[in-house]
Amino acid sequence: MIVYYRDPAVEVTSTAIHIHDRVFQLGDLEYVWHREITADPRSMRRMAGRGALNAGLVVGAALTLLGLIYLVATTVGDSGAAGRVLVPLAIVVLLVGLAGPALEWTLHRLDHSYDQGIAMHEIWAVWRGRELLLLRVNDEARFGRIYRSIQRALEQHR
Repeated sequence: MIVYYRDPAVEVTSTAIHIHDRVFQLGDLEYVWHREITADPRSMRRMAGRGALNAGLVVGAALTLLGLIYLVATTVGDSGAAGRVLVPLAIVVLLVGLAGPALEWTLHRLDHSYDQGIAMHEIWAVWRGRELLLLRVNDEARFGRIYRSIQRALEQHR
């Protein structure tokens, strides 16, 4: 037996598709297809969160740039300002150094939201003569892996 895909909820093998506690023998499947349906509220929240992360990154970068421009501008005309600028500049450097992990987390969440997509994906099959919804997934990357594994399993089975 060959395992084409496995995660905690789905396993696709050369003989059957296991989805949660249900088992569908490949020989019982006449036809398998997929479709994309309207996004659910969780997907819409994920899209709103993605927009907020994008806006936060742009606003944070703009504020940092404006702060640095202000610090430089205050030292240009005033020779005694160098001492007054060193403390805020040290704070800015410290904050930029600490922002690395926060920025890494933010960019990871942003990448993850793009990987998941915003649509719901369904895998349908004609099983023993009737149409049946096998799986509904809102993670686009996971859906693609599962559907491709089902296609490979069915190709090899036939």
